[in-house]
Amino acid sequence: MVAAPRKRIVSASDRLYRVLLLCYPKEFRRSYRLEMAQTFRDCCQEALAEHGLWGVIRLWSFVLSDLAGTALIEHYRAFAARFLNVEGRQVATLVSPFSLAVAQRTDVGRIRHVNEDSVVSVVPEDPVVMTKKGALFVVADGMGGHTAGDVASLMAINTVNDAYYQNGSDGIADALRLAIKQANASIYQANMARSPQPSKSEMMGTTCVAAVLQGDTVYVANVGDSRAYFVRDGQIMQISQDHSIVAEEIRAGLITKDQARGHPQHNVITRCLGNAEVEIDIFTEHIEEGDLLVLCTDGLSNLLSDEELGMIVQQFEPQESVQRLVERANEQGGTDNITALVVRVPQVESASSSN
Repeated sequence: MVAAPRKRIVSASDRLYRVLLLCYPKEFRRSYRLEMAQTFRDCCQEALAEHGLWGVIRLWSFVLSDLAGTALIEHYRAFAARFLNVEGRQVATLVSPFSLAVAQRTDVGRIRHVNEDSVVSVVPEDPVVMTKKGALFVVADGMGGHTAGDVASLMAINTVNDAYYQNGSDGIADALRLAIKQANASIYQANMARSPQPSKSEMMGTTCVAAVLQGDTVYVANVGDSRAYFVRDGQIMQISQDHSIVAEEIRAGLITKDQARGHPQHNVITRCLGNAEVEIDIFTEHIEEGDLLVLCTDGLSNLLSDEELGMIVQQFEPQESVQRLVERANEQGGTDNITALVVRVPQVESASSSN
């Protein structure tokens, strides 16, 4: 192939690639546009020199596939940056004034550089919606680090929120399960859009624990080891069931809870969102006046005992409780991202439900 056609192919490819970079968020383009364009131009010249026109075609097939996945991820990052302070990762809350007292806090911890946790609280202002669908609380702990665990957790809370309230059925448990399944599908599709196809260990994923308070009942759904607790009359009870290797060994009587804290596989979970299929546990509990609901990631539950956690949330109002919980976890080393959400029920009105 003569020099002139080669130059035209590289030039045309370069111009097209620069146009396609417009798919990325503005801030991302400002930081990486020139570097990415130069890298692409170098790869294009190399592909053309070694394999001719077919080499360029193969390069483009990879670039287009990769762009679809990475542009989606960067738009989620841009969304996160708009609503979250990365240092304190304070989530834009959707909670409105209501009889429920709600507070949430998430923190990067002392070791990690990125907060992969996400949290959202939704208490509908519309009394009709509140009566039918209740208030929704979701906590997610992303996994993957460089493979966008923070994106996965943000996708989870946003999708669960949207899908749950868009579901018009009266079945709370079924609507919650379907919302989490939809979140799983969205994350899985984002994984599959990447090229080359990531191995299972390289896929982004996330835990998810979600709770709905409706009438005199709390519905809890979980995947992974993020937890939901119920506190009443000085007693704390874990509602959710951890999906992890150490939890399975505890349930089998092979190790104790104290032994689990120092277990070499204490952070290995057996279920998460981001796979082709997911199994979701659903639990229900009756609620009474003064009850407390706590959702948290393992960055908190691994460092504080259930007893200390329960003592703190009973002693203080939710806003101060979440602050103290995060502070205590950081005092214990802050080895992971830390997220806590606390809900106090001042009064409960029984509501008839078809569930």
